[in-house]
Amino acid sequence: MLEQDYDFFLADTDAGKSIHFNLRYQIYCLRERFEDPNRYPNFLEQDEYDDSSAHFIARCRNSGEWLGAMRLIIAPALHLPMAKISTIDPENFAHPAWSKVAEASRLCTLLPSSSRASFSTAGSKTVRRRERSQSFATRALQASWIAVGLIRAARQYCLRNEITYCFFLISDPLARMLRRLGMEIEAVGSPCQHRGWRSPYIHNVASGYQAMSVRSPELYQSFCRPDAYAHFSERDEGLDNAPIAAIG
Repeated sequence: MLEQDYDFFLADTDAGKSIHFNLRYQIYCLRERFEDPNRYPNFLEQDEYDDSSAHFIARCRNSGEWLGAMRLIIAPALHLPMAKISTIDPENFAHPAWSKVAEASRLCTLLPSSSRASFSTAGSKTVRRRERSQSFATRALQASWIAVGLIRAARQYCLRNEITYCFFLISDPLARMLRRLGMEIEAVGSPCQHRGWRSPYIHNVASGYQAMSVRSPELYQSFCRPDAYAHFSERDEGLDNAPIAAIG
């Protein structure tokens, strides 16, 4: 599904980053209300960590809509936002070996516009409930695949740039999903309140996939492919006019 349905890009131009920041604005400001939309009159959600980050975006190949974003904040471990929010032990990460690591941040997805269509009031209530249930399941699966593809792209970026360890500050459901897929993540602190309960994890991007090779061999092969993402600067020119999905 990853290769057939979605394209993933490293946003290495101002235009690509604008798509990334606008997706964050739609999700973090308008949908989730984590951030005040009035702070971003240009509809681009940004913060002080973006200057030291690699930005990724995901596009639906069929519709051309931009549907997902994630960034990697690259910094010494103790300078990552996770170190300021959670309860990781600073002494464990004070060694110079931890001077270049990454934190996966702002992982977010939108739904394709075709999945946000309203239902007619005509017809059986039972049929409409079934349609809603099926639509929700389809949307959840699509969002999960986009998230997995963004993580795969981030892994390839880390490998190319000699970054061995990546941190996540994530919810229990996302942690369970990653472990079910076979990603080996290790808790490095206690749960904390940050937009809901989240826990800090560390992941070795080079060796943390042995379980995936057994549980999800096809996905493991996909994670090993070197073309997990393309550079936005090398995209087809037709993508210049690709739409950004709107909140429905």
